[in-house]
Amino acid sequence: MIKSNRWNLLLWIVCFALLDQGSKWLAKAYLSPGVSLPIIPGVFQLSLAFNTGAAFSLLRHQPQLLSIFTTLLFIVLLTYALVRSQFVKGEQLAMALILGGALGNLVDRLSTGRVTDYFDVIAIHYPIFNVADSFIFVGVVLMIGTVFKNAPVKVTTAGANSHEPPAQS
Repeated sequence: MIKSNRWNLLLWIVCFALLDQGSKWLAKAYLSPGVSLPIIPGVFQLSLAFNTGAAFSLLRHQPQLLSIFTTLLFIVLLTYALVRSQFVKGEQLAMALILGGALGNLVDRLSTGRVTDYFDVIAIHYPIFNVADSFIFVGVVLMIGTVFKNAPVKVTTAGANSHEPPAQS
């Protein structure tokens, strides 16, 4: 277990949110809606888009409800992360990625009513996404990995060297 360092956690959350906001500023400064910039032709391009919904445009017709919900969810997760006294290795980084990405998208949602997206993987027709979405995804994968890595394993030895079935518990 690693002792929680709330200031480091907050610093990383803010850094991840600022990286996201900086990338969105660059996208809006150098890209135009409807005009794509091919990076790997036929595979990946930068395409400026705006999403009023959540992932995959969920709740796009209810932006106020989505803003309220995401703000409350962010506050709950941030509070949970800050009151934790200990984390397993990787868990605090996972929380910082998730919360930093969430904060980056929340800033967009609250300031403009929509989230700026620009990464466009056209080879698989994946929805356009941004750095914050990537942080959230990586954070969730890391969190799942830490949960599985640190889950208690029940080891039974009954029947291991014989033909008897393991004892029932």
